[in-house]
Amino acid sequence: MVVAAAQIEPVLLAQLVVLSREPKAIAEINRELGRHAAALGLVKPSYARVRQLVHELRAAAVDDAHDPSWARLLLEVDLRARSPLAIVDKLDGVPVRRDGVAPSSRRAP
Repeated sequence: MVVAAAQIEPVLLAQLVVLSREPKAIAEINRELGRHAAALGLVKPSYARVRQLVHELRAAAVDDAHDPSWARLLLEVDLRARSPLAIVDKLDGVPVRRDGVAPSSRRAP
């Protein structure tokens, strides 16, 4: 009989965050997390809980990509990964642009 826990240890949660970023099936993520738990001598988290957390983590990653926090947005504008117009979009409450194009510094002929 396999013992499974509904709660997940912090060290396993950190591993789950890493695994959820990979394009793997949840069942495979669950198996890898179970092997990691066994290696650490911890109780394997239940499949239902792993499934729930993977869905939440992946949804949060998508939300962050489409609507970043103010700190992330300002950093990306500063690094020229986003257009400064993204700040105006966020202020207006519209979805933030992800054009990846910084304003051109070329002079008009």
